[in-house]
Formats: sequence, C-alpha cells, structure tokens
Amino acid sequence: MSTLVKIRAMRDSMSNHEQRIADFVLENVEAVRAQSSKALAEQVGVSQSSVVKFSQKLGYKGYSDLKLSLTESVARSAMLPKAIHGDIAADDDLATVAQKLIARKNLALNETVMANSEKVLLQSVEALLSAKRILLFGVGASSLVARDVAYKLMKLGKSVLVENDTHVQVANAATLGQGDVVFAISESGVTQDVIRVAQAATSQGAEVISLTRFARNPLTELATHSLFCVANESEARSSSILARTAQFMITDLLFILISQRDEKANELFDRSRQAVEVLRRDS
Repeated sequence: MSTLVKIRAMRDSMSNHEQRIADFVLENVEAVRAQSSKALAEQVGVSQSSVVKFSQKLGYKGYSDLKLSLTESVARSAMLPKAIHGDIAADDDLATVAQKLIARKNLALNETVMANSEKVLLQSVEALLSAKRILLFGVGASSLVARDVAYKLMKLGKSVLVENDTHVQVANAATLGQGDVVFAISESGVTQDVIRVAQAATSQGAEVISLTRFARNPLTELATHSLFCVANESEARSSSILARTAQFMITDLLFILISQRDEKANELFDRSRQAVEVLRRDS
C-alpha cells in the first residue's frame, strides 16, 4: 500500500504530534525524502524519537524505511489520474463541480484498491463463496452498500440475511455458527450497532468480514478478514459520497471475483434475467 495513502488514511487516528508530522510529510514529500529524522523533527517542532515512532506506527522499521517507501509512493502517485486540487466550492460552476467530483472519486477508487492486499481480498471471496449463510449489516449510508451487495449475492443463490433493524440483526447473528459469515460495513469502524452484530456472530463461531476506513478500530479487532476503504472527505463529509464510492468499489470487486469462481453463476444470472423479463411483459 502506498505510504502517502496510508498516512492520509490513518491521520485522523493519530496523536497531535503525529498529525503534525503527517501534515508536514504530505505537504513536503520531496523535501522529506532528503532530510534526516533530526532535521524533520526540528522543522516540525517535535522530538526525533517522535519521528521514529511515527515511522513505526505506519509499519516501518524506522525512518530510513519510511523515506524509501515515500520514493515508491511518489512514483506510484505519478501514474494516478491528476486531480483538481481543493474541495468543491459554493461558487464553482457545473463543469468544475463535475471535474472535481470525478477526480476525487477516481482518487478514492485508486487509493482504496491500493489499501487492500490481494491475500485478504481472496480470503474474503473464499469465505463468502463457502458460507452457508451470510449476514450483511451497515448503518446509515453503509446500509445502502450492505443491501446492494446482499441483492447481488442473492442472484448467485446465496442464503443472505439483510435487515436495517439492529435488534433483528443481533438476533439473526446469534443464530449463526461455524461456516457462516457476517459482512459488517462501517466507515468509522466504531458504530456500536454494527459492533454488537459482529460480537454476537463471533461468540457463536461465525467469521466476520469488516469493511472500514484504514485504521485500527473496534470492528477490525473482531474481524477475521479486514477490508478497507479510503475516502478523504471534507469536514462536511459530502454526505459520505466518497466513502460510499470506496465501499462500492470493494463490494463490487468481491462480487465479480465470486462470480468468476462460481461455476453456476452464468446460469443463475440467466434465470434472474428471464424471471424479470416475464414481469416486464406482464406489465
């Protein structure tokens, strides 16, 4: 995963000192690549040990490894679509709004793909493929994503439970067991309703696939497989537009991968289309 993506994704969960380092690195990547940890610490106004701890929090052995990774990130970022800088302003015309939205969505899609390892994605696919029952749950905007992927999995003949009511979903989760899967979606990873459902499922031996922002959180702690979305929303969060875009990227990717591996997928899709065609003719 790109270091720059990782820093942006983890920034909100960092301490004040770490956020200051993160902001400086993001705004001065080229300069940081040529600086020592001592020089960076002096410029940011923190201790040298804080810089080292910041590097380790990102998963690197030390500051030298962080700098090497930054070089790779710069090269990778150069291959991404160029975004229009800045949030959408109140006085932007329609064309500018459209361009900015497309650029931000493209960035969210690319960074989300880079945030997830192929290993965990394929493990999640296998878990969903072999699951006896699948319970999908999310709250608010995440519930829209959960219901969408539920409908897709139903077309593959999967036994799927999806319900917006938390009490019903906790009760459903309590009936799960080994061989069953909960797909829990929460951008923050701290939504209590979603966590309760995941806890009820894990207590009965079911697996949990989580889809959250890229940060350690209570939901990832419960998950068997942790998937991530990267969405750098503005302070107003734009009605979670970017978060939903990133979440749909992962759920659609999983659905396609599952369809590729399911020998009966095409037959089942044809049945669904034919059934709907009958309804259209009747109407």
